[in-house]
Amino acid sequence: MNIIKFFLGLMFLSCGNSDAIDALRLNKDEPIVIDVIDVGTNGNIEVSKVVNLSSIINETSGLINFDGRLITHNDSGSEPILYEININSGEINREVKISNVTAVDIEDIAQDENFIYVCDIGNNSNDRSDQTIYKISKNDYINKSEVVAESISINYKEQTDFSKSSNATNFDAEAVVVMGNELFLFTKNWGDFKTSVYRIPTQAGAYQIAEVDSYNIEGLITGADYNEVNNTIIMTGYNGFIPFVVELSEFTDNNPLNGTIEKSSIALTGSRQIEAIAVNPDGSYYISAEESLGSPAVLYKMIY
Repeated sequence: MNIIKFFLGLMFLSCGNSDAIDALRLNKDEPIVIDVIDVGTNGNIEVSKVVNLSSIINETSGLINFDGRLITHNDSGSEPILYEININSGEINREVKISNVTAVDIEDIAQDENFIYVCDIGNNSNDRSDQTIYKISKNDYINKSEVVAESISINYKEQTDFSKSSNATNFDAEAVVVMGNELFLFTKNWGDFKTSVYRIPTQAGAYQIAEVDSYNIEGLITGADYNEVNNTIIMTGYNGFIPFVVELSEFTDNNPLNGTIEKSSIALTGSRQIEAIAVNPDGSYYISAEESLGSPAVLYKMIY
């Protein structure tokens, strides 16, 4: 997708990187105090480059750590294949294809105890009405080179205009996590640089989903993962050439945006187009960035 090239235009010149606490939460019905902090490069966050990634996954767009298997996929225009990354070489250890799927724009991957959720939810042209999350048995994934997925199809209650537009929609999405028996989808709003959260059942079926909450994140959200140990969500994103991470904490079960939100810019030594994040058993995170502006796709490790 090579989104960063798009940012060379004027659209981000007016979308500055705030150094102050931002409390612009949209839903003000509940008296909840939310601090959003963007302090440049946060000294408490350590990010190091692990390895350049194989050109096979140059558009890495989602990431999970499943029992030591670091799994990713490519995005728009790619086959529905999951790739296991060798973290020492950046090459591919294994491929698993979803045999009953024709992918459109797979943008994230999530997991619970028994299933992997492959999220074909990209909609940066605003004209999709067929977004689908594919549900795969972990047992099948481990034992087969081709798997069959169940389908969770979604459409946004608020979207009534499907006119094609280039990177202007508020109904694109690249970030999904699983908490309990629900999927939580975070939008990538090209139009207003906010993010909205939607709840989706994990059961196969067709669902019209409605916005739970929205927040002015001042950037584009590109990935997320849920840290079950400390009950936080970490998201990745960028604003122009400035990559950032966002930690959501102290939220209620049904709304990840009604707690504390901390946004921090991060310094990177390779591609800045960060697209995905995965929590590791030791509490660290892997972040993947796709090929961009001559820099190869990269795997980073973050201590938060």
